[in-house]
Amino acid sequence: MQKRPELISLFTDFGIGSHYLGQLKARLLSERVKQPVIDLCSDAPVFNPRASAYLLASFLPYIPPATLFLCVVDPGVGSDRRALLVKNSFFWFLGPDNGLLSRVVTHLTDAEIQTVELPELSDRSRTFDGRDYFAPAAALLCNGAAVPGKPVQPDNVIGADWPDQLPEVIYLDSYGNAVTGLSGRGLAGDTGLRIAGRTLQHADTFSSVSPGTPFWYVNANGLVEIAVSCGNAAQQLDLSIGMRVEWCA
Repeated sequence: MQKRPELISLFTDFGIGSHYLGQLKARLLSERVKQPVIDLCSDAPVFNPRASAYLLASFLPYIPPATLFLCVVDPGVGSDRRALLVKNSFFWFLGPDNGLLSRVVTHLTDAEIQTVELPELSDRSRTFDGRDYFAPAAALLCNGAAVPGKPVQPDNVIGADWPDQLPEVIYLDSYGNAVTGLSGRGLAGDTGLRIAGRTLQHADTFSSVSPGTPFWYVNANGLVEIAVSCGNAAQQLDLSIGMRVEWCA
């Protein structure tokens, strides 16, 4: 195991430029965390740990080893849902046990999973565990200390029974492109993708089709994505997170 992380990567649904992000980073500093902190994603699907789980897992091949992911998409904050630490030889993940970490558990080799059971903190808010619970846990790891907790079996993690691929829109980016939970590995280029009553054809790049034309392609993270060349697919096709997609001949 790595002794301590060298980088903290934040994955949240707090919103770009949100004061919640600022407070989370300030708490890390107040806990004497010296490692650099990056905003991997601060506009994950709001209140949607299921969609967020597939998005998070798609980033793993492009993140350097010795990274700690502090993950907060947590509509159940303040409830009795568990907090989890998932780790292997390369990464650490902190987040709620609501399915958010389920896909990384399946992607990691030799993953070790445990609950996070910190002593009761006097200043802990019931609605901001990112700042008041997960950040202190991250600080322990960054300072080479153990996080108290009990072992958890992989099949006891919420979302362990979710499919490897999710035939839905899981994320809308700032361009209006719609990322799905489908892997693009090994797909034939002549396969059509059906969504919202419309069948889209494949293109390798945006420049391969005329401006205003909708199409599907395999994005830089290996997921199937719906786009409009020089346009906004979410607006043009009236797309939303959770919308189903299916392959057709």
